[in-house]
Amino acid sequence: EQSYMESVVTFLQDVVPQAYSGTPPDEKEKIVWVRFENADLNDTSRNMEFHEIHSTGNEPPLLLMIGYSDGMQVWSIPISGEAQELFSIRHGPVRAARILPAPQISAQKCDNFSEKRPLLGVCKSIGSSGTSPPYCCVDLYSLRTGEMVKSIQFKTPIYDLHCNKRILVVVLQEKIAAFDSCTFTKKFFVTSCYPCPGPNMNPIALGSRWLAYAENKLIRCHQSRGGACGDNIQSYTATVISAAKTIKTGLTMVGKVVTQLTGTLPSGATEEEILAHSNLRRSPLVPGIVTIIDTETVAEGQVLVSEDSDSDGIVAHFPAHEKPICCMAFNPSGMLLVTTDTLGHDFHVFQILTHPWSSSQSAVHHLYTLHRGETEAKVQDISFSHDCRWVVVSTLRGTSHVFPINPYGGQPCVRTHMSPRVVNRMSRFQKSAGLEEIEQELTSKQGGRCSPVPGLSSSPSGSPLHGKLNSQDTYNNFTNNNPGNPRLLPLPSLTVVLPLAQIKQPMTLGTITKRTGPYLFGAGCFSIKAP
Repeated sequence: EQSYMESVVTFLQDVVPQAYSGTPPDEKEKIVWVRFENADLNDTSRNMEFHEIHSTGNEPPLLLMIGYSDGMQVWSIPISGEAQELFSIRHGPVRAARILPAPQISAQKCDNFSEKRPLLGVCKSIGSSGTSPPYCCVDLYSLRTGEMVKSIQFKTPIYDLHCNKRILVVVLQEKIAAFDSCTFTKKFFVTSCYPCPGPNMNPIALGSRWLAYAENKLIRCHQSRGGACGDNIQSYTATVISAAKTIKTGLTMVGKVVTQLTGTLPSGATEEEILAHSNLRRSPLVPGIVTIIDTETVAEGQVLVSEDSDSDGIVAHFPAHEKPICCMAFNPSGMLLVTTDTLGHDFHVFQILTHPWSSSQSAVHHLYTLHRGETEAKVQDISFSHDCRWVVVSTLRGTSHVFPINPYGGQPCVRTHMSPRVVNRMSRFQKSAGLEEIEQELTSKQGGRCSPVPGLSSSPSGSPLHGKLNSQDTYNNFTNNNPGNPRLLPLPSLTVVLPLAQIKQPMTLGTITKRTGPYLFGAGCFSIKAP
């Protein structure tokens, strides 16, 4: 008998290339992107029959979305491997597609599309009107009837779609638009996003309630406590690569100065570079800043983080990297956020601790730095396991890096990852021996974060990103007899984790421009469920 994943692979190899009779049998359709989707159709909490089936060892069906060069398909793959086509559209390439979950209904809100659900949001090259520019509209189709129920038009191209039970988020270049999940009317929009060269032009992360995006400026009055804690430790390879880059940058700057003095432009300079330098002089942008907003309490209209605006709906605002952010993702609970920059050397894991007053009182703990390597790589997606003990990061080179972490931080070990369940932070031996009190005393004497490398200084002053807390916070914490407040000093120590496994795709898939790998790994091989 074939396993679950083997039956999916067999389906991809045999059924998909000859899905339609219009395609000659000797020609295979080109798959542009593929991903697994979590929706109400395979949600065990919404379908009680899956609980009965689950007792016999079966699982809910997988929902597989496949994008071709001329359309897309949605397949339901049960445990038997007999795939069933749920939806198909053939009107040009599809850039993004999402199955929308059923919205939360309250006394003040009613679902206008309850009879048409489940709905599928599609962004394709040719809109429903036929007159709009390519990829400038979102068409909502009913999987129950197959008809289009609504179309949302935009003036600029759409790059991605995200959704939860509250909102539908449309990602544009340097802009985010959110729509209510019941009526699909515009709820709020953000225009202060920091641009990224790719593959995610405007990276965001949408949890069950919070929305994180890359801000273009750091506003001190809204800055949360903590954030990225960088270290000045570099390996020999990293030092050599950094020196080579410095020499190259210096030669480039000398060449530009010479060409400016002679009154000519360098032959390799493009209009985008010239425009970027001119815009940078007018309004300097700060890369690597993350803003998290609460989609339930944020005001309608434009969301603007500035010195004159209040902090209503802003959960956290903090520096995450020195370079522009290219990808980020929430864990299933929404309390952990993983971010990565354009270099792709390190991935940062943050724990978000909110405060009901303002974002400046919130705390952002930098729990982990997941070190991939010294060479540059473009990250295309990040995926968590269900119990948040594993993180998979996939790059455009087709490599998926598997990192072990703990939801509460600390060094991963055999005790934390060999158990079928998530264990407590402190073991019974550590509690009975009093090691917890000793660790807290040592941390308080060191005055903050510990260095991940033994024998080095624990002071974070070398990091330009880490915001210092004044002594008044420590005094208030002591006088209030509240040493266990996670928002105040001492902050938890930073842990550097190397990948436990690096999985390379065994075959060449050609030029991949969209997300392919992480969805398969995140929904299949590395999905660890606690019994």
